[in-house]
Amino acid sequence: MKEITSWKEDYQRFKDANTEVLAVSVDHIYSHNVFAAALGTLPYPLLADWHKKVTKDFGVLNEKNGTAIRSCFVIDQNGIVQFCNHTFDANEKLQYEEVFKACESCGKDA
Repeated sequence: MKEITSWKEDYQRFKDANTEVLAVSVDHIYSHNVFAAALGTLPYPLLADWHKKVTKDFGVLNEKNGTAIRSCFVIDQNGIVQFCNHTFDANEKLQYEEVFKACESCGKDA
């Protein structure tokens, strides 16, 4: 939850870098609606990967318990992954800065 609120707080930095945020979770859309309502309006979509296709395709599905591994991807306008962190820790400010740096780099090409 911390990463969702942090991305919300820093959303202007994404806009300034000419990038978009998409949050993806394996939870059901109804869970997302309750979650989003508790946080207030999110400036970016919270997508439900109920069938776990996206998490499988990106290699971040924990097959044992059916949850997604906390990860972060930066994908450029051509659909190429330019940055990924499969051990994203919302408590590590440096990891957020790495994401913003990657976004700024990709956003320059837009």
